[in-house]
Amino acid sequence: MRTGILLAVCAASLLPSTASAQRIPFERSFTVKAAAALDVATDRGRIEITAGEPGRIVVTGTVTVRAGLNVPADAIAIAQATAANPPVRQDGQTVTLRTPADAAAGRAVTISYQVRVPADTAVHTDSDSGATTIRGVSGPVSIRTQSAAIDVAHVGGGATIDTGSGAVSVDGSAGAVSVTTHSSGFTGRSIGGHLRARTESGAIDATLSGEGDVDVETGSSAIRVGGSRGGISARSRSGRIVLDGAPRRDWMASAGSSSVEVSLDPGAGITLDASSGSSSVTVSGVTVQGTVTKGKAAGTVGAGGPLVRLESRSGSVVVRRAPAGR
Repeated sequence: MRTGILLAVCAASLLPSTASAQRIPFERSFTVKAAAALDVATDRGRIEITAGEPGRIVVTGTVTVRAGLNVPADAIAIAQATAANPPVRQDGQTVTLRTPADAAAGRAVTISYQVRVPADTAVHTDSDSGATTIRGVSGPVSIRTQSAAIDVAHVGGGATIDTGSGAVSVDGSAGAVSVTTHSSGFTGRSIGGHLRARTESGAIDATLSGEGDVDVETGSSAIRVGGSRGGISARSRSGRIVLDGAPRRDWMASAGSSSVEVSLDPGAGITLDASSGSSSVTVSGVTVQGTVTKGKAAGTVGAGGPLVRLESRSGSVVVRRAPAGR
């Protein structure tokens, strides 16, 4: 009797894993004209969007059976029905992809979407905990997640990103980028337009490829901005700030309890105003026509130019000339 009970329990324990292994694909295709829009919302499902052929949006979806005590007993049948009639619709030039509307189906399955869109499509995505990847789109991009990673590359129309705790990466953007996170970091490469970034406790690490302005702020992490040829406003309450480039508009950097470090491109001229409340200001490889003391440096560097104002309440401030040909 005891052996029979044990076998029954083991068999029952296998049911959730067997059900959760069920993945049912589907595909839908939509004809669109220029300036189409894609609107995607998922719960836990991944979202992957890439540039495809003009005039056509192709949706490849995967319906996956969930595991857990709240999953309906007929989850596999629900998954099959969802794949046969997925929550995918077209209204004019907008294609909408959603989670199941039925509550039982929502407990039973997760839907992930892989989508190929014309490059000029405007894209909006919203996910609770599913990762989002967007590549090669030249239309405007808007992304929101609660707790999932976001990976954007080679976008032409700029990107607006808002996430709770998912790391954000943007590699190549011809337009402006705006990023807001609460407890994760942001990494940006080849940002051609303006950059605005806000984090509560995540680091900001960005490299500019154009002349856009930078406005970044973090609560308790480091900020690094490289290759800037526009203006900068950088603020951190307790993280280190590192900037490099050739200012063509004003730079302002303020740190609470950490250092501020600036490397100027060879030949860059500025008007410097650097101060530290309780540490030192160091100038290396540049000549300041003005005043240099332990806690302050003010004057012109080179032929003068945009104002570079640097301040730290209790950390050091360093201004140096970057080596030629770096």
